[in-house]
Amino acid sequence: MLMGTFFFAKSQATLSEIFSGDNIVWYGLDFTNSRFIGQFDQAVGAGPASAYDIKTKHIPSWNSLILSESTKYDIGKTFRKTSVYNDISPVEKVNAKIDEDKLMSYNTYSFSDAQSTVSNCVKKYSGGDQSSGLAVVFIVEYFHKDQQEASVYVTFFDIASKNVLFSEKIIGKAKGIGLRNYWGGAIYSVLTQIQKTEYAAWKKKYL
Repeated sequence: MLMGTFFFAKSQATLSEIFSGDNIVWYGLDFTNSRFIGQFDQAVGAGPASAYDIKTKHIPSWNSLILSESTKYDIGKTFRKTSVYNDISPVEKVNAKIDEDKLMSYNTYSFSDAQSTVSNCVKKYSGGDQSSGLAVVFIVEYFHKDQQEASVYVTFFDIASKNVLFSEKIIGKAKGIGLRNYWGGAIYSVLTQIQKTEYAAWKKKYL
């Protein structure tokens, strides 16, 4: 489900490259401002996941899932690119610094200022393999257990300047067996929506 919010900035990579260029750098899933709403049960007998479990085990596993099952989670096909470079280390670094005390909640949650939150997330990325070019990162707003959905800001930015080119909020429905695959299903839902309808709609509207 599409939840539209767009914002742009001048930079070396341009908005048109999102729709016309051949190359993109995948930065992964950024959970630094996320909330996990509800109780997140693990495998049978393992009990609910703690904030520590989410931070140290499950967040890395969701990022690795996209790389290990790249045929299913096809970043190139989704964004119409012939070349995708996986450069998730900058996001892994910031995810490792997440404050566990703020990670889990039983209350509704949304970014109070989405544009500022997204921009500040991107500015913190450092140490990647690529020093220039177009990148995309999924900045996760929340995983909501009761609503069985993930809210993600699909964000394009210029690596050299760290300026955000375009950011769009999309809701993905969770589906699958086990905590890893269930929420991986929500990310797959986001990718599928972009691939089937949203990418073409963005291109038509903004070019």
